[in-house]
Amino acid sequence: MVNVVLGIVEKENKILLVKRERGDFINLWAIPGGKVEECEHLDNAIIREMREEIGVSMEFVKLLGTATEIMHDKNVTSFLYICLLNMKKELVISNPEFQTKWFTLDEIKKADNIVESDKMFIEQFYFHHDKNYLKLDCYCDVNGKYYWK
Repeated sequence: MVNVVLGIVEKENKILLVKRERGDFINLWAIPGGKVEECEHLDNAIIREMREEIGVSMEFVKLLGTATEIMHDKNVTSFLYICLLNMKKELVISNPEFQTKWFTLDEIKKADNIVESDKMFIEQFYFHHDKNYLKLDCYCDVNGKYYWK
């Protein structure tokens, strides 16, 4: 089981996403975050991940929801914690390793270059607040493209 934290940062009704340059979902936009380290609390993990990925100091606000996601091509189950964060000051990206972009909910819904599970997390946990848990199964087709059921 892999524990992962994802941080939703909102500004003027837009959500901050990063473009994945390595690992799974390369060249897709995604919620920033990463793996929880051994003996690390969730609130500390997401603050660390935001600092590492985009070089921004954040403040943990609350846990919006959780999800289990099985990546069947890797036989890995991830337990995901979707966190709401506030910027401590004006956002200045200081890590050029990742591209960042702000998306409206409408842009997120229509985009085909955003990780599909992240689209679900944003819509269900942040905008609609109608669920606090999602159960996802992720598969990889013969062309290496991921899809969810």
